[in-house]
Order: sequence, then structure tokens, then C-alpha cells
Amino acid sequence: MLWALLVIFRDRIPGLLGFVLVLLGSLVPSTVGVLFVALLRGRSGVRTLFRRLLHARIGLRWYLAVLAVTMLAPLAVGVTILFGGATPVVDNTIFGVLFLFAFSIFPGSAVGEELGWRGFALPRLQARHTALKSSLIIGILWGSWHLPLWLTGTESHPISLYGPLVVAVIASSVICTWLYNNTRGSLLIIVLYHAAINLPITVLISPMGSQAAQPFLIYVALMVVAAAAVVIATGAEHLSRTARRQTEQP
Repeated sequence: MLWALLVIFRDRIPGLLGFVLVLLGSLVPSTVGVLFVALLRGRSGVRTLFRRLLHARIGLRWYLAVLAVTMLAPLAVGVTILFGGATPVVDNTIFGVLFLFAFSIFPGSAVGEELGWRGFALPRLQARHTALKSSLIIGILWGSWHLPLWLTGTESHPISLYGPLVVAVIASSVICTWLYNNTRGSLLIIVLYHAAINLPITVLISPMGSQAAQPFLIYVALMVVAAAAVVIATGAEHLSRTARRQTEQP
């Protein structure tokens, strides 16, 4: 509903108000997820849900896995430049990049979404479906939920790239489930992953404007390859060779 206002009123919404609406809209999935957990499980369920945000003792390799996937966007830009595409102009300082990363965690979309998508929905879906099918269901919902932002007509969200975005989101959902199941339901690693993959797109690809299509499409292809490799290596049932799919519901 909040993002629908951006579509309906478009240029008539002041910039600051538009930013606030985008920010508040990004909090909706987690807000709804926490409310449902409270209704179904009470205070103890909510406490369990939030404790998963602090589940950090998961092994260094999973933090490195997040870093590796984060490199796909810079790799896509590098491939674009190699084949004669545009070179992005990066004017962010190190402090600016760190601030964007922290802001993306909260009050941005990472915490704002993941208590809903992976905190509430994923374990319930995995109680009935394979890890892969659960990932695909959430990926489709996750991608569809972004549609209003791509109907605003802004240069950073051209509707022509909405289809590839959904493909990337579905692939990313598979990687999220892989991380979630292999870390015993850590929402911390999911939040870090969410913020980490947004960062290079925000810093490198989006500022390219009309020239962003080529590196973005290459990035989508790389994400699909990464997700396919995860499925092939770990299997569709659990997306893990050593752990079972996480079905414990907070």
C-alpha cells in the first residue's frame, strides 16, 4: 500500500516523502512476520525470532560465502568493462560505503524484510515442502512484492529490467535458504547477506543509469549460475549435505 502511493502519485510526491515511503514499505514483511509470530506463538515465539538475529557462531566459512556472493556484482561490472561497456564512476568514500551497508541492515530492507521472509515464512514452508520448492515460493513472492518500485518510472528502476530482477531474487532466495539451513536458522547471516548483495548494486550498478542494463543482466546470469551450483552440490531436499532443512517455527 505504501509503495502503491509512489506509483499513483509519482512525480507529485516530494523527494523526502518518497524516500520515507520506500523506507517504511521495506519494513512491512518483517512487521507482518513479527505480528503473525506473536499471534501464533506469543511472546516466547517473538523472543525466539529475535534471538536468531544474534545467532553468530556459525563458522567462518559462511561469512566467507556471503562475501563471495557479494563479489558477483563487481564481477559483472568487470565483465561489462572487458567487453567495451561503460565504466561506473564511484564517488563514495569508505565511510560512505560503510554507512550505506549499516543503513541497509537497519532501518533499511535487510532487517525490515528478513524477519518476515526467512524468519516467519521459510521454516513454515520447509515443514511441508523441500528446501528448493520453499525457496522458489518465497522468491516469487519476494520478487512480486518489489513490483510497485518498478512501476514508478524512475531511471533506477526501469520496468524493462523487472523480469530479470525477479529471476535474480528467486536465485537469491535459493542462496538464502542454503545459508539458513546450514547455519541452523541464523537470521544474522541472512541479514548480512541481504545487505551485502544490495551494497555493490547500489554503489556500482544503479548509478550507471541507462547504462546499467548490461552489467545488471550479467549479474542476474551469475546469480542464477551460483544458485544452480548450490542446488547441484547440495540437493533440492535440504540444500545442504550435512544439515536438514530448518522447520522449527518461532
